Amino acid sequence: MTKLTRDQVLQIIESARGRGAKPELLGPNLSETERRRANLSGQNLSETERRRATLSGAELFRLDLHRMDLNGVELIGANLSEADLSQAGLSGANLFQANLYQTNLAGANLSQAKLIKADLRLANLSQANLRGANLEQANLNGANLSQANPRQANLRGANLSQADLSRVDLSKTDLRQAKCSQANLIGANLNGANLSAATYDRATIWPVNFNPNQLGAIRED
Repeated sequence: MTKLTRDQVLQIIESARGRGAKPELLGPNLSETERRRANLSGQNLSETERRRATLSGAELFRLDLHRMDLNGVELIGANLSEADLSQAGLSGANLFQANLYQTNLAGANLSQAKLIKADLRLANLSQANLRGANLEQANLNGANLSQANPRQANLRGANLSQADLSRVDLSKTDLRQAKCSQANLIGANLNGANLSAATYDRATIWPVNFNPNQLGAIRED
């Protein structure tokens, strides 16, 4: 596993973009099938950096990536836990199964990003732009999404338990089968949202005069 600095990440990304290639920072916890799909073939780090700017097993834990341009970067399975990605550009980035536990993503641009099965427990996503992002089956337990914009995002099957979704624009968002127990949705905009088979409990806080059952949500307590 390779510990990288901010400057090394910048150099690798700029090198790939300079060759017209897509920068890739792939994490160490992919299954063998997923590794093949990501075109990893046992290359060592130096060869990967030189030829494809791919970082197999790159360690980005607690790294300062504040305001970094990571738009469109492949971060499949990357370990970004507790990293500072506040106000970073991650539009269109691929964060499939990435570890974003307690990561600071406040004000980050994650529009159209792929966050399928990502670990976002206790992450700070306040004021983040998640418009059109794919968060299907992502774990957002205890995450702070206050004033974020996940409009038209895919949150199907996502774990939103204990998440702060206050004043969030969830209009036209896919929340089918999402877990919303103890979530705070006070002041959220749920116009056109799909809550079919989403679950909640008595501790879930909904907007005033909002009836989740009318949109197919199921109470589980």
